[in-house]
Amino acid sequence: MQDAIRHRDAQTLKRLWNELVARFDDESFYGFVAGSEAFKALSWKHIETFGQVGFGSGGWDTDFPNSVLEVLRVVFTDADDDHRGIVGGAQRLPESLWRHAPEDIVHWPAGTSLESLHGGAPRGAVTGIHRGQDGSLPDGGVTITEKWGRTTTYPAAVVTCQSWLLSARIDTDEDLFTPEMWNAIEKSHYMLSSKTFVMVDRPFWRDIDPETGRPVMSMTLTDRLPRATYLLDEGPDKPAAILLSYTWNDDALKWLPLDADERTRLMLHSLHKIYPTLDIGSHIIGQPITVSWEADPNFMGAFKNNLPGHYRYQEKLFNHFVQKDLPQHQRGIFLAGDDISFTAGWADGAVTTALNAVWGVMDHLGGSTATDNPGPGDVWDELKPIALD
Repeated sequence: MQDAIRHRDAQTLKRLWNELVARFDDESFYGFVAGSEAFKALSWKHIETFGQVGFGSGGWDTDFPNSVLEVLRVVFTDADDDHRGIVGGAQRLPESLWRHAPEDIVHWPAGTSLESLHGGAPRGAVTGIHRGQDGSLPDGGVTITEKWGRTTTYPAAVVTCQSWLLSARIDTDEDLFTPEMWNAIEKSHYMLSSKTFVMVDRPFWRDIDPETGRPVMSMTLTDRLPRATYLLDEGPDKPAAILLSYTWNDDALKWLPLDADERTRLMLHSLHKIYPTLDIGSHIIGQPITVSWEADPNFMGAFKNNLPGHYRYQEKLFNHFVQKDLPQHQRGIFLAGDDISFTAGWADGAVTTALNAVWGVMDHLGGSTATDNPGPGDVWDELKPIALD
């Protein structure tokens, strides 16, 4: 599989993946592990220990209920490897895209940015999506209503929010999607997750314990409340932070009712049992920062992860940008984002579904791609996801 990815051999990749989908869509990660040759000769305790270990962003056991296909996607693509930190935070990425002013732009003058096209500020939050009534636009267009009442009809619309918002916070015409599409949206399974960060005066974990000859603290995986603790620094004399706790699902739910200070107190209490001679709290500066994604009304979860049997839902969401077989009143609205992709939780899925949506808009408005550079819809019959039914 990885050889096919490395050589960009789409035909081999698709053949192998189609076989795995048909074989494993109904299999949980736990069922896969428990039935594997590697664990058959071992005890359940070994499976439990394996679940604690994790792959860099949490214990494997939080993934145990999910479809094993979700785990295979991460493993096959090395999505858990070669990560990079963004100095200044991940927020720099959308801000840079917003301000980027390319010189080789085609449809606008050189130096045009998204920021300049929008008068320096994005439009208001969306509260309504309805079928437009503009006779000059394909299918009447799509009418978008903003938080403070401004309403505009567009030839097409790309929706990139968490898909649950289409029913939970945004007044959306039910007729814009088929009942099967609404079902796929509503049946999406999102992972709970929480993080708590603290700034520290220096990367004290680099200090050497005179008794052991080892650093006084290291990245920590535990079955206690914090579950995973990560140490973040850029060198001995530079700012540093600790991700005191990174948790998922049931472990994240334990933190949900607690504020940042109480979370930090309990995390330090647990870590003190592991490092009894180390006073971590004495190094903390500033206020702790915490997030529980499931408590954020615009996220309602960290990201999507399909349960066994959910492949059919994901296929419907992913396939939606090809609209040639849809009735006229359901065309012109396109879904994009990592939860629409088959690689939820990763930027790659957000980018690829965005490109799919761009092709969909272009096709909806009567455009076409260059013959030597076909778009995703042009090679759809050849490369579309396998249908299980």
